[in-house]
Order: sequence, then structure tokens, then C-alpha cells
Amino acid sequence: MKSKVFQRINKSTPGKVWTPRDFLDLGKRSSIDKSLQRLTNEGLIRRINRGLYDKPSRNDLTQQFNPPDPYQVIEAISRRDKIRILMDGITAANNLGFTNAVPAKIIVHTEARLKPISLGQMRITFKQTAASKLYWSDRPARYIVQALHWLRDTMGRNQNETIIAHRLSEILQDPKYGHLLRDDLMDGFSSLPYWMQNLLLPILKSKA
Repeated sequence: MKSKVFQRINKSTPGKVWTPRDFLDLGKRSSIDKSLQRLTNEGLIRRINRGLYDKPSRNDLTQQFNPPDPYQVIEAISRRDKIRILMDGITAANNLGFTNAVPAKIIVHTEARLKPISLGQMRITFKQTAASKLYWSDRPARYIVQALHWLRDTMGRNQNETIIAHRLSEILQDPKYGHLLRDDLMDGFSSLPYWMQNLLLPILKSKA
């Protein structure tokens, strides 16, 4: 079991964060937990938090382990606890390239009450949010919607709106994920505020 678990981790995308749930197809939960514990004790993987593991990479300069990818940690927490999540606007905007502003912390909206997690200099905090405000959680276009909410205050000037629209067009014409994002935005279009509909509609109608 330990070999099977490590093989899956080793072959995966670098930086991925794992939970015991990700291995339930391999065997019993008790065996998976023991395998993860043994791999951690052997230094082959790292325990980030309760039920969260990764295979850490080293910084070439300092030779110290790099901190875990916060986005991967958040996604793993969603799987671990079977909860809906929605990241704050500035984090979403940074992730999509709308801004170079790097948030000092990431705020995650969720129904659950969770303790903060520190990842090196980055801190993830969880804000308990009503289920009615989590409509876009776990949907493909959630980052776009959250980013636009944060960017709204900068869209009064035509230049900024043009830049934002150009970046949106790039994202929605991505050959790999563009169609998925466009379809998701159209599916949830009626839930978007009027100003966001006006911004998105010409882009969604344009040829992908």
C-alpha cells in the first residue's frame, strides 16, 4: 500500500496537495493513513496539516523546502472536509493575472468553521459564509467572478475597463479551458450583477 500511495504522489503534478480521500480506491482508510504516516516519517512526503500532504520541492538557493502551494492546499481542504469554498477577490485577481498585487493572506469563504493555516509567509484564513453566498463555489468560473467583484472599483476609468476586458478575452479564449469557462459563465449568467453581465456579454458572444 505504501508503494502504491507514493507511486501516485510521485507521478502527479509537482506541488499537488493530497488527502487520504484521494487514495480510497487503493484500499482501506486505515491502511492509507498508516502509509502516509510512514512516508512522512521517512521524509518522502510532508505533512502540511491534518490530513494534508505533499511532496516538497527545495529552493535551489537556500536548499530549504519551499512552502506548499496555497491554492493546492485550499482545494485539498475542500476535498478533505467535503465543503464548498470561494476565495477572496484579490487572490482570484492575482491568480488570473489581473493584478500584480500579492495578498498578504488568503481569505477563503466557506460554510465550515476552520482554523487558520500558515504556509511560510502566507496565511490562509477561513471566513464562515452563508450558503446563499457560495453560489459560484467549486464552479469552473469562480475565479473570474470573484476577481471582477474585486476589480469593480477600478473599472470607472475606460483604460482600466479595456485592459480588464482584454485579459478576460484571453482567459476565455484559452484553447484548453476557455470553452469550459465560457459555458459556466453562460450557465450562471442570470445570477451575475447587471454591471458584470454588461462587461462579459460582448466577450462571451465573440468567437472563441
